[in-house]
Amino acid sequence: MAHGGYGKRRVKPAGRRSKALAVEKKPKSVSLKNQIRSTERMLRKNLPPEVREAQEKKLDDLRKQQEIQSRLAVERKIFLRDRKIKFFERRKIERRIRRLEKLQRASSGQAQDAENAEQLSKLKEDLEYVRFFPKTEKYVSLFTGNDDSDIIDRRNRLREQIKANLNAAVASGKDLEGTFFVLLPHCMTFQAFNYF
Repeated sequence: MAHGGYGKRRVKPAGRRSKALAVEKKPKSVSLKNQIRSTERMLRKNLPPEVREAQEKKLDDLRKQQEIQSRLAVERKIFLRDRKIKFFERRKIERRIRRLEKLQRASSGQAQDAENAEQLSKLKEDLEYVRFFPKTEKYVSLFTGNDDSDIIDRRNRLREQIKANLNAAVASGKDLEGTFFVLLPHCMTFQAFNYF
């Protein structure tokens, strides 16, 4: 054949693979649940005291890691469920704040300025509510359920807790952007944690 050079083409044997194309298998990581189970099995055996202490310490550490992992999974689930509502409410509040600030700059009446300032402070509290709502709680919307007294009571209680925790965070000098609050059910208080 004149043009193609098909006669000169080499075909590699089917049984051999080049090393460049080989996929390296990653060692499979063992889940925390399996690590805990295997450590518990090991502790059932007769072990020397120093090995037993080391395994018990390892078991405690693994359980703490599992607790953190499950808490983060719950937070992520709640965040993904509520992020749309919180986003729209935050945007609505920010829009109202901008409109009121524009009205304050344009108006000159004392009575109206006081009323606008009061509305502005209420909107800023609403913005704090949306931004610093506890990540382990189901979000209670600001703009729906206005007639139900249970929802209003819960919302007001959460507002007070958020405000108290923000004041505590400011007093301790923590960065508020990286801080989130967790509602502890046994005492109905918030605990502040830092992401970073």
